[in-house]
Amino acid sequence: MKKVAWTVSAVLAAYVVLALGLDAVIGVTQLALEPGRAEGVLRTFDDEGMAHESRMIVIDDGETTWVQSGHHFRGWYHRLLRNPDVELVRGGEVLRYRAVPLDTPRAKAHMKELLIKRTGTFGYYAIRTVLLFAEVKPVRLDPR
Repeated sequence: MKKVAWTVSAVLAAYVVLALGLDAVIGVTQLALEPGRAEGVLRTFDDEGMAHESRMIVIDDGETTWVQSGHHFRGWYHRLLRNPDVELVRGGEVLRYRAVPLDTPRAKAHMKELLIKRTGTFGYYAIRTVLLFAEVKPVRLDPR
């Protein structure tokens, strides 16, 4: 019985270490998972006004543009909380937005629907599993 408990503990510990490692890589590098119009570069600005760029998956929902933070390491998200004036570079065009984080159950449910529509149910839950089910934080981008 001790051997089974140790094996289960070791597997769970390995999962957590692997998932946190992948989460850190995704959070720091903002890997490009899709080419083309489905992604952009979000420019956030720190307290000194210096721009920081993060490659983002952009979700178009009718007339509304969304980005979302879905991993634990999200420096860009914390910067836009302090300074919501952001820029999105998409298709070579720079667009200015006011970022509106929506930390409500309704917004999170809507973002989940959009992400499932985009990646499929299996893909959505596979990604969430790798990211240790980090909370999805929707951000609506309102044109300035």
